[in-house]
Amino acid sequence: MEIVVFDVQGFMAHFRRFYSSVTALTYHFPPRNTVVGILASILGYERDSYYEAFSRESSRVAVALRSPVRKVMLPTSYLDTDSISLRTLRGIHGTVPTSIEYLLAVPPHESVSYRIFVTHSDRSMLNQLRRRLAERRFAYPVSLGSANCLADARLVFAGEAVIEEGEGEEYPISTVIPQDAIPDRGLEPEEGTRIMLEERLPPDFGRGRTPTGPSKNYVFEPSGKPLRVRVRGEVFAVDTAEGRIYGVFM
Repeated sequence: MEIVVFDVQGFMAHFRRFYSSVTALTYHFPPRNTVVGILASILGYERDSYYEAFSRESSRVAVALRSPVRKVMLPTSYLDTDSISLRTLRGIHGTVPTSIEYLLAVPPHESVSYRIFVTHSDRSMLNQLRRRLAERRFAYPVSLGSANCLADARLVFAGEAVIEEGEGEEYPISTVIPQDAIPDRGLEPEEGTRIMLEERLPPDFGRGRTPTGPSKNYVFEPSGKPLRVRVRGEVFAVDTAEGRIYGVFM
């Protein structure tokens, strides 16, 4: 299986939880829809035109945290544009106060960083993604969620991935792991103290931004270290310059 691996990093990130309204809360890592949006930005797809091109039937993605992150709540004021006037557009009158939760790096790390793994049934699309990443030539600016969270991306690996069918064997998984890929007692206690978190992510989007499929739970290690876990189902392995990386697609 041909795969493209790249890192995306920025000063801060915000991946809005689909159930938060008044206060915008964030996930620890980008959901699949956000990853697909990053790919669309690099390749030059217009807004809302790429959901079918990156459906689960044609593409697969995985995400790994590369550094620990912390959450910070920042107050924000939006312009009230219900009635357009010079005063409202200048923010002199009618601002709407709210709070937004952002992700920042934990010192001494300086950037919020994620590693993205992508495979696609259209090899020409993968080749175009590889070229654009290698040349750092993106059609649209890359961001970590919100448009104001600008980011940079760099190619890490492009080539063949080894695919294994896990039947309860233990692997050091670096990516976030779908909960349904972990059998009962698949997470055994390790020596020392380890923290594992779980996030419930929204379903994929189809034509017209219509949700397809149910929401899913994902398990991950918040400091970015691999989790030794027994896996049921498909596991991929990539031999990068940093060593072999094991992962599970979202």
